[in-house]
Amino acid sequence: MDTVTDHGLRKVGLRRDPAATRAAFVRAAWQEFEERGFDATQSNRIARRAGYAPQTFYRHFTDKVDILLAVYADWIADEHKELVVAGDSRERARVLLKHHRATLKFRRMMRELAVTEERVRAARAKSRLFHIAYLRRNLPHAADMSNADLARSLLVLEYVAEACVEGELADRKISPEDAEEHLSACLDREFGPPPQAA
Repeated sequence: MDTVTDHGLRKVGLRRDPAATRAAFVRAAWQEFEERGFDATQSNRIARRAGYAPQTFYRHFTDKVDILLAVYADWIADEHKELVVAGDSRERARVLLKHHRATLKFRRMMRELAVTEERVRAARAKSRLFHIAYLRRNLPHAADMSNADLARSLLVLEYVAEACVEGELADRKISPEDAEEHLSACLDREFGPPPQAA
């Protein structure tokens, strides 16, 4: 018999579906990390929020970094799916800003942890290499660009999107509309028209 927890996450009865259980843990972890940050998040709280006993956490994840990386993988996949179907550069800019707003604390946490946690650093590098390969496959002019040039372009866009969301452009008296337009222009300059879905 299925029941629903206070947090709207599904807790399956005696016959648990491992994929559903894992997904519930990832959603709960995302919420915990966004609210509390990495250091203050505890696996017991994640388990309770997902609607499971604390020991269930370790049947699916080795430690807190392991579930953090699962959250990160989901976030990257969700952002990528939306970017692939976005039409013009303005729409892609809106998608980037939406995801940067939704994951502001999580992004900061990942940057900080990448300095001290090798698995986080490796996951961020793997994500960027995935994006570089995707751009190379789907943008005609990217075939002639070096990995360093593509990485630079990705980092420029990441920084401009973060500057928009964190208020750095607003602090410089740049309106949200102008900031979005600037990000859109950066997308055009760095990558040209949107890539075709792979």
